[in-house]
Amino acid sequence: MQANKQIIIILILASLLFSALGAAFYFFKKNKQAQKSKNELVTIYIAKADIPKGTLITVKQMAQTKIAKQFLLNKPLMKKEIIGKYTSEKIFKNEMFLKQKLSTQIERERAKVLDFTSSSYNMKFDMFDNPNYTLVQGDFINIISVLPKGQPNSKGKYLDFDVQYVAKNIKVLGFIKDGLNESSSITKEKIKKVIKKKVVEELVNVKANELILDINPNVLISLIKDYNKGNQLWMVKTKESIQIKALDEMTKEETKELKKEIKKSLDKETKKVKKAYKPKVYKYQWYKSKVNTITKSAVIDYTNDKGDSKTKKRSVEIKVDSQKICNSIKDKFIIGTSARFYIRNEPTTRSSKKSILEKNTIIPYVEKLDTWYRTCDGQFVSSKVANEISYSKAVEKAGKR
Repeated sequence: MQANKQIIIILILASLLFSALGAAFYFFKKNKQAQKSKNELVTIYIAKADIPKGTLITVKQMAQTKIAKQFLLNKPLMKKEIIGKYTSEKIFKNEMFLKQKLSTQIERERAKVLDFTSSSYNMKFDMFDNPNYTLVQGDFINIISVLPKGQPNSKGKYLDFDVQYVAKNIKVLGFIKDGLNESSSITKEKIKKVIKKKVVEELVNVKANELILDINPNVLISLIKDYNKGNQLWMVKTKESIQIKALDEMTKEETKELKKEIKKSLDKETKKVKKAYKPKVYKYQWYKSKVNTITKSAVIDYTNDKGDSKTKKRSVEIKVDSQKICNSIKDKFIIGTSARFYIRNEPTTRSSKKSILEKNTIIPYVEKLDTWYRTCDGQFVSSKVANEISYSKAVEKAGKR
């Protein structure tokens, strides 16, 4: 019996030895194959000479060579993958052609943005009240700012307004759609639809999100200020014919006539805007609080095991019905006077948490702290964007709460 056990142990050890030798041989063979594969020569295509950006690749610009596979850092391209493409970057002499440095005709057109003379700035189409999607690269636009004038009538409507040009003869350099540059504001795209359980492709018009403008920085600042005030922005397509630099080459009479034409053209555009203008009406409304908790400080008395009495002050969050608190106030109210204004969690313009309210929002407040009003739900509104209003006047404007 003892001999049989020894034989079994010897057989197990022998099988383990043979398995180890087999594994070693297998890995040795695999390593040999890997080494052979690394030293295998691969055909690659390189540039015969420096090729500038935006060049169409032809056979004449290509050379063929071989290199060991182990020295390749990128997957080599086949000949058909290179010919007919455009260089998106400069390719240097003897440099291997890489996919990331080549583009198709469509990609090349998309990447094309005209040069600017002042500064290049992107504006969203939805910043304008009349976005013009017929614009193409190289067009010129005038940008008009429309602002209410005087005080609104009893129905909250403005009877008069001013129109002024904040930007004239602005060149359109290009467009952006989903992060890609385009040469026109509307492009055609293939989309897949399921019709009667069949997948079909359909060409649809897709609008750009933004337009790229060549605009003077000072003019841009003026335009953004107007927009932030709540003024409406309008774009008017115009012609390049009105060029200020050409005035010094004209006679006095020619200059006079040109200025008349410019005024006539601008007046015509102003009339169009006035006719189509629909001022935004800010309805009177009561403030609806979204605050669910209010942080308050409380003094807590506690006694330790030895009978010593101590007190400790700490801040605690208390769940409240903030709207109920706001509704209970009957004598202190403010009304928003700016088109859009902030209500903040701290009495400072550096407050990280803030919400936007609209003009004519009536807010109950608890107290006035210097230039800030502390509202019924513990937030703050600057006195620069709100005026005090009586309860009777507030009810007259917005109705009962």
